Amino acid sequence: MSFFQSEGKINIGQTDIRISAENGLDFSQDQTIGIYIPPSVKFFSGKDTFLQFDALISGDFSAADITTTRLTLDGEIGANSLFSQLRVYAGNRETLLEENTEYASYVSVKYGFEKDEVIQRKRALTEGAGQWVPNTRGTQGTTRSVCNDYIYSPYMKCVNSGSADAPDKTSDADNTTEFIPAKITLPIHCGIFAENKKVYPNFLTNGVYLEFVMANGRNLFRQFDGAIRDRRAPLCPVIHGIDAGGSNWKAGGGDKTDTLYIEHENNQKLVQNCPFIVGEALAVAKDDGSDVDTDAMVIKEIETKDKYLVITLTAEAENKSGADIDDEFFLYSDALKGAAAGSSFQPSCVVSNVELIVKQINMSPEYERGMLSKVKESGGVVRFDYPSVGVQRHSTLASEVQASVPLHLDYARAKGLLCMPTDASIYPCHHQTAAKDTYMITKDKEKFIEDFELRSNRTGLEGCSNGLSEYSFFLNGKMVPSRAIKTAKTTNKNGGIDANFIVELEKSLMSFGIEPKSFENYNRNFLVGRMLAMGENAVFDGRGRTARLDLKYEGTDTEYNVPSVNTLWKIFVYHLRTLTIKANDIQVEM
Repeated sequence: MSFFQSEGKINIGQTDIRISAENGLDFSQDQTIGIYIPPSVKFFSGKDTFLQFDALISGDFSAADITTTRLTLDGEIGANSLFSQLRVYAGNRETLLEENTEYASYVSVKYGFEKDEVIQRKRALTEGAGQWVPNTRGTQGTTRSVCNDYIYSPYMKCVNSGSADAPDKTSDADNTTEFIPAKITLPIHCGIFAENKKVYPNFLTNGVYLEFVMANGRNLFRQFDGAIRDRRAPLCPVIHGIDAGGSNWKAGGGDKTDTLYIEHENNQKLVQNCPFIVGEALAVAKDDGSDVDTDAMVIKEIETKDKYLVITLTAEAENKSGADIDDEFFLYSDALKGAAAGSSFQPSCVVSNVELIVKQINMSPEYERGMLSKVKESGGVVRFDYPSVGVQRHSTLASEVQASVPLHLDYARAKGLLCMPTDASIYPCHHQTAAKDTYMITKDKEKFIEDFELRSNRTGLEGCSNGLSEYSFFLNGKMVPSRAIKTAKTTNKNGGIDANFIVELEKSLMSFGIEPKSFENYNRNFLVGRMLAMGENAVFDGRGRTARLDLKYEGTDTEYNVPSVNTLWKIFVYHLRTLTIKANDIQVEM
């Protein structure tokens, strides 16, 4: 008796097929991209299929109170943020195979925890994400930022170019932000494609039709962290003085100046390392977070002189504050932050040359005939299992001390549950881009340590803890786990961590097939979740069962641990679907 037996071998080959979008050449915000994979591509590998396009940012900086500045897409998920929804249909364009109405947020969940430095650099290379680089590093204790790589950004030229061997200078008055097309290659995060290792029988469904709905531009763009005050203030350039000797900029009635020397902190030694560009408006703040009143300051020239980085202004400015400005003060970009909320500033990102790179699998004719015969014979059926993510939404108010979120788990084979509470506030585009008055993630009690203040510029893409004290899930009338999960330390803006919360989060991510390699975003992209089934082959039948998420907000400190914003909960349910193919019928069972 043998424990092993050989089976027939299948001869296969692989070919890359390029398929263009069928409904246009260029696409911008709120438009839909449609791509059809015809049944002539009989089999394809979804995990090896990619969406490829050029992404070109453009911005009109002529609006009132706006000056030129660098812009980029989201540092964590890159060009994935361009798409708010994804739908996958069978070739008849009526049978919906799967749908994700919060596509960018779901990618944010995956990329926020399944990452390490190698993975992030690959995403920076192919997906337009950011990365930490030594050139723009912080030297004052801030957390590492992946949204501060303005030197190697794929979206713009490095306008402050120069050499490490000689003083360099940028003084072109017309040297505004020069955006360039970024070449993007994205995996498609859904069960038919990147999240499935199986070969998809495309000819049995008469092809597959994909719809990518592009996101609105209001929350799409970012300034780099090293240039803005409200993300990581200690990462901004620190003022050395008004000359190489470090002379203070005297308070009101003192000397005016059009020259500012920058300290060497945060690697500010070369022009190319400066986060600002010519024509950009600047402002001054003290290391306790207080703004300093000065005349308007706009950059005329950036150069290195006397071993210091020197910024020359278009006109002399007066220090109108009551204190001399010394090395306890720093500069930040006022290009967008200083504009009124009603400003018409609205950049855009145009996507062009859209192609789907399909990894076609060439199976043997015998294998194809075998599948067709199964469908054509009386009662013949082909079933194809694939993972999918269901999306639900629920709103809660900041005034709700205790809230209950209903959960609809009407899936026969559910695996896990992740709930993302996002800031439901609507911010003007330029204030969102500069993180002005947005949700406060962390705030240090001591001045100018670590990140000092970290405000969100990823509204809708990341979860905000909002001072949550504890949570518990109720499934079919039972609390799971048997005790509520405490989160008061994790959600305190002054920092902290709850061990049980991290354990539950890790299990939830694993139930989604997400390998949690990093928890650095545990309080920046806040999630609560529950593993519904443990093990690769285990599932949870949620049909007909009641489920809810109970929340408690019991904080008393108005600055550190009480709700500050209304929230929109985005609830992701990971489950298995079955595509049932018969002779004249295609059905999706959930």
